[in-house]
Amino acid sequence: MRCSILLTVWLLCAGCTTIEEPPCPPIEIPVEEGECSPYCKCDADEITGRAFRMTRLEIDEPEDFAILLNNIWNTDMKNNTLNVLFYVDSAVQGTSAAFNRISIIAGPGWREPRDPLALQPAEGQVSSDLVDSYCMLEGLSAPFELKPYHGNQCVFKSEDTSMLFFHTGPKDNPVVCSPEGERPNTIPIKTMRTRLSFNQDCTAIEDGYLEGCITLDDEDKICMCLNTGNCPIEPTGEEGEEGDLTAYCHDQCGTKWLSFGVAVAAMDLLPSCITEDGEQGYRLQGFFDAVAVEDEKLNPVSSSDCTQH
Repeated sequence: MRCSILLTVWLLCAGCTTIEEPPCPPIEIPVEEGECSPYCKCDADEITGRAFRMTRLEIDEPEDFAILLNNIWNTDMKNNTLNVLFYVDSAVQGTSAAFNRISIIAGPGWREPRDPLALQPAEGQVSSDLVDSYCMLEGLSAPFELKPYHGNQCVFKSEDTSMLFFHTGPKDNPVVCSPEGERPNTIPIKTMRTRLSFNQDCTAIEDGYLEGCITLDDEDKICMCLNTGNCPIEPTGEEGEEGDLTAYCHDQCGTKWLSFGVAVAAMDLLPSCITEDGEQGYRLQGFFDAVAVEDEKLNPVSSSDCTQH
C-alpha cells in the first residue's frame, strides 16, 4: 500500500480543458428490447437510491506513471482501503435514452468495520466479504447532473464541472494530511467531470470516465504518508523557512509526512490543466468500473467513519 496517497492524488486530478475527451466505448446491444430503450433494461425508480463502488481504475494521464499508479490504486480498492462511491439521488425515465436525466452524488466513502485500514480476508474470501456496510464520508461529496451522451442509450455525461474533496480512510485516520486546505486532510479536485456508462440492467458502471485538476497552490498544502496507517498526525510546531515544503509538512503534520509538492518537483512534471478560475495545476484522466452495493450493505447516513445509522 506504499504510495497510496500518490495514486489517490493522480487519479482524481484530471480535468485539463485543453485535451479532448476520449471517445465513449461502444455499448453492446442486447438481444431483447428493454422497457426504456433497445439498449438498457433500466428503471428510474429501481436505480434511485442505488450506490456504486469503484472496483477498477485505468489511468492513461500522466502516461509515464500510469502503470505504477494503476497498480497501487487497484490494490487499495481491492483491500477496501480506497472507496469511491456514486450514489443515484434521482433519475427521470427516458424515451430515446434509458433516462432523460440522472442526478449522482459522488465522493469518498468508508465502511464498517472501520478498522483495520486494510482488510485481510482469509483464503477463499475477498475483502468485500468482510464489509458490513458502506457510507459516504460527511461533507466531502459533490453532486453531478448527467444527461444522455451523444445519443447513447446507456451513457450519461455531467453537464457542468464540480469539485470533489477526496479522502482516503476514515476521517480520524487519514492517508492525506492537509490541515490548511479548504477541507482538512483532503485532496481538493477542481474542474471535475465524469461520464457514466451503465451495463444492460444498470447494476454496474463499465468504462466510466473521470477527469479533474489539482492546482499548484493546493499541491503545496498536501502532505503524504508512505506507510499507510502508520503516520499519526503529530505536528512538530517548528516552522521552517518560507517555501520549504518538507519543513512545512513536519510542522503541520509530523516527521513521517512527506510533501506532495516536493514529490511532483522530483518527477519533473509540468502543469497540465487550467481550472475555470484560471489556476494552473496537474491533470489526470482515467477509466473505471463500479459495481452496485448490495442494498443491505448501503448505509444511507453520511458520517465521519460510517458507524452512524
